Amino acid sequence: MGMSGTRIQVGEFAPGLTKSIDFSISIKPGQQISRPGPVLLLGAPGVGKGTQADTLATLWGVPKISTGDILRENVANRTELGAQADRVMKLGGLVPDEMMTGMVADRLRAPDTLAGFILDGFPRTVGQAQWLDQHLEVHRADARLAVVSMYMEPRRIVERVVHRRICPLCKTAYNTQSLPPKRLGRCDKDGAELIQRSDDSPEVFAKRLGVFKQETEPLLEYYHGHSLFIEVDAAKSPASVSIEIASGLMNFRARLAQ
Repeated sequence: MGMSGTRIQVGEFAPGLTKSIDFSISIKPGQQISRPGPVLLLGAPGVGKGTQADTLATLWGVPKISTGDILRENVANRTELGAQADRVMKLGGLVPDEMMTGMVADRLRAPDTLAGFILDGFPRTVGQAQWLDQHLEVHRADARLAVVSMYMEPRRIVERVVHRRICPLCKTAYNTQSLPPKRLGRCDKDGAELIQRSDDSPEVFAKRLGVFKQETEPLLEYYHGHSLFIEVDAAKSPASVSIEIASGLMNFRARLAQ
């Protein structure tokens, strides 16, 4: 049976995207690809991983899994791992891999992850990536991890971050130049006054990029030979980046289903 181009209509995207966008994927007649499977977003701070994670999670109705959220939830709920991590952080230490992977494993056992999930901020090290590969092989033998690398020149990242503003209530991110709110300085969703993060100054952010280069770039080398590795130009508009990622993922899942 031959392949045919199919138009998929995407509605109700996140801020910055039009309400209805069409893009093409190639699938067999009658075949439906409705879920992305496990997806990992990689990229330097400031490239828009959080925005894309929110968009893709909304698009497919799957959870966004952020290690920051997981950590806060475990600490707030006083789970055994959360209590251990809280003690480490209060002493100024970094949460060790075995604690973090334990919390991620608990989160991946939740039923809402069965159709797929979007990983944002995990793994951060090659060791965590190796753990994730082993975990999926054992617990999700039929799930193929898709790796999306979002690239942008460091100069462009700094320019973007300097103009970034965050809603303190809903955490929606805006950019005063490329993605401004409808009302100057106010969140479109709840009207809260937007703020600039303390670590979004050029000096502080340059240090964050240095840490990324040292600690996280090895992940790109680890995953570059992955069976599904998509590299996208994160300097494009958020809408264009979302469409490029979604189209690439859906085409890949369609090929797997042949």
